[in-house]
Amino acid sequence: MWSARQYKVLNERIPIYEIRPPLAGEVPGFVTWDFHYHQGFGVSPDGTRIDISFKHRHPHFEIFWIREGRGQLARDCEVIEIRPHSLIIMGPGDVHSWLKTDHVKGSTFSVSEVFTSSANFSLPFSQLTSFLEPAGSRAMQLNPTEDSLIGNIFDLVRDPKVQASFDRREVLKALLLILFSKIHGFYAGEGARTLGAGPSPLTREFKQALLTECPRLVSVKEFAHHLKVSRSFLHRAVLQDTGRSPSELIRERIIFEAKRLLLHTQNTPAEIAARLGFRTPSYFASFFRRHTDCSVREFRSGRAA
Repeated sequence: MWSARQYKVLNERIPIYEIRPPLAGEVPGFVTWDFHYHQGFGVSPDGTRIDISFKHRHPHFEIFWIREGRGQLARDCEVIEIRPHSLIIMGPGDVHSWLKTDHVKGSTFSVSEVFTSSANFSLPFSQLTSFLEPAGSRAMQLNPTEDSLIGNIFDLVRDPKVQASFDRREVLKALLLILFSKIHGFYAGEGARTLGAGPSPLTREFKQALLTECPRLVSVKEFAHHLKVSRSFLHRAVLQDTGRSPSELIRERIIFEAKRLLLHTQNTPAEIAARLGFRTPSYFASFFRRHTDCSVREFRSGRAA
């Protein structure tokens, strides 16, 4: 099911687990299974007992539907409370680990770019993050109607008739399009939407560039040049679509990366400052305090308010 390779974050190594190449009859880039996690351990689809308590990440999306049980899941800089009838989305690169698991049971999808490309998905894989962005922490408590709908989609994906159908890829594609549209609608609070609705293509490209190009690019001017538009045009488009300026979103992303590195690496503040493009460690320290109301040392030691 999974092949592991090491991904280096500065001087730390955090495992990345990828979907392995498909066996005969399997759809490339797509995996689904039922899970049961308890006291930090689970069982993989091939029956292997696995430790789920260590930090890791994936290059694909994981969508967890929790049927029963309680626990905690660490995702980057937040701790998500696990409860029955909830939905959790892990995006590519999210560092996560299961902190507590008390008979947490449910189902999950893993969807990679291999699947969206081969299935001619109507929304490129690179835009899925920004399409699902209204989720915020990408964790949601479902009401009974939403829970029933999500459960039905998961059940259909695992239906033996779907698994055996000759056009299985097209059926899975249709079900995933429905799932992503419904998730988008749940989080946006506006009912189900069709894929492709929402922000302009430029804003989606800007949000994707924030994920892939920051901190190589750190100014609105640099992002505008990267996207081949003027600075003022980018500012107007992003502000109109999000209600926030590009510079606000860039600062937010830099703070997020700083927190991720402080939490998940042993690098010094000076090394992190250099990695994020700050001229001096002191400038990084003042920037961090100004936008978080705590010092780098307080945040790393867990003493932030």
